[in-house]
Amino acid sequence: MPYLRSFRPVAVLITISLSFGVATVIHAASTSMADFTGIWRLDDQHSDSPSDIATRLHLEEKAEKPAQLSTGAATGTSSSGPSANHKGGRGGHGGGLGGGHGRGGNHSQNKTDDSDGNGAPKADDPPPLLAEDSIMNVQQDTKAIHVVFDGKDQLDGRLDGIVRQSLNGNAMVQSQLGADGLEISMQFDGEVRLLQRWARSTDGHHLIVTESWTTPAVKQPIVFKRTYDRLDI
Repeated sequence: MPYLRSFRPVAVLITISLSFGVATVIHAASTSMADFTGIWRLDDQHSDSPSDIATRLHLEEKAEKPAQLSTGAATGTSSSGPSANHKGGRGGHGGGLGGGHGRGGNHSQNKTDDSDGNGAPKADDPPPLLAEDSIMNVQQDTKAIHVVFDGKDQLDGRLDGIVRQSLNGNAMVQSQLGADGLEISMQFDGEVRLLQRWARSTDGHHLIVTESWTTPAVKQPIVFKRTYDRLDI
């Protein structure tokens, strides 16, 4: 019938248009996520230096120390009463001091030795990867990211928010990608954590990584920033 013959081309055209529209929406959704692929070089002048970060750590230690001393003094005052009234209690108190001294000695040894025997970072070590981030080679797709730090440590992260072992087996890593940037959480031995938030400039030429370093040396994380310039554009 003539009517059907004239209708078929129109139907085909509508189908093609709908398919093109769906493909455009899918492409827009996939490209809305930030892409950090490239070779990035550290900009020392616009980045926090290791000495800056160490100063922040020491200032935080100094700020937290009076609170720790106050807590220790209050504990000592509350326990002095029974020890003065009972010989047996005094003996127990002396034993407690001995145990406490032993623990303190171990903590001091961990901070001064090169290693604590199990590869865990020391409490006052510099943040992980700080000495290996002058060049970052980043490869990324819709499902994963691969980062090589100075041609040494390699980070492989699936962008699904699931924790996996990475960094040559030295950390448990969790990676998540959103429209506003990338978040990488790293858990090291010795209760050391590093949280990185990556943000790219609008022209794609610069990368700012804001990092929160959690260490047993202090209660509050130390926050610092590293800035990079892209070399391969």
